[in-house]
Amino acid sequence: MNGSGATPGAARRYRETIGTITESMTRLRAEDGERAKELAERLVELREEMERAVEQEALTVLGTALQWDSALDLLWHEQWMTLSPIPRPDPATSPKDLEYLEAVVAQRYEALGEAIRRRALLGRR
Repeated sequence: MNGSGATPGAARRYRETIGTITESMTRLRAEDGERAKELAERLVELREEMERAVEQEALTVLGTALQWDSALDLLWHEQWMTLSPIPRPDPATSPKDLEYLEAVVAQRYEALGEAIRRRALLGRR
């Protein structure tokens, strides 16, 4: 025995245990650093995606408003029809459907224009 009362084997096991803990902590810090780096990169990607979505929303709102105004212009001569301001968006509609909804708006606008052209060709009744 040494002067501290511990056996040489106990001191060695203590050093080995502390060494193992130190290695584990070092490995965990490195893994945490890598994960933090990945998360920071993902955060940048998500911010860019959000900025694109905000820009797309603004363009969609503007485009839809312009098409609505054009449709009102096409229908202005229809005295019997009550024209109203643009309706509010349907809250049940998913933002993921935005491209589909833009296509539907364009399709309906084209159908309205075609119906008015056909009616003009046939003459008003």
